[in-house]
Amino acid sequence: MNDAHSLRAASVQDIQLELLRRTVFNDFDGGRIYTSLLAHRHLWLAALLDRPGIPNYAEPGRLLTAGLIKLRDLADNVWNADTLFVLTPTRPAAEQLAKIAEQEDWGGEVQVYHDQKDIDNSLGTGRQPYGLVSVWWD
Repeated sequence: MNDAHSLRAASVQDIQLELLRRTVFNDFDGGRIYTSLLAHRHLWLAALLDRPGIPNYAEPGRLLTAGLIKLRDLADNVWNADTLFVLTPTRPAAEQLAKIAEQEDWGGEVQVYHDQKDIDNSLGTGRQPYGLVSVWWD
């Protein structure tokens, strides 16, 4: 099977994990984190390496500050993202995954979100017991 067919067969999650695996900067070792996530696949539902933009509340309707850095760097074959978001089925699973990230020294700032309403709003859903972990690298 050639690469084009492999890419067509890949799930969106597989593509996201490949972007993670390819990324290396500062203390971020995408290959190591990729391997760890796969070893603990039972703890999470989805993972996304992103760089969320920052809204300018003084000028609503404007593009997000730094929101298109990933687009800018695509021509250089760089996925310029600094925050890993991992959706888990429950908050205890998120806490367990965060503990693993710290024990295995993923190298970033680990955060488990505790406000379920905030998680629901961010995901555009509600009444689900999802957990959410983020890891940010400078």
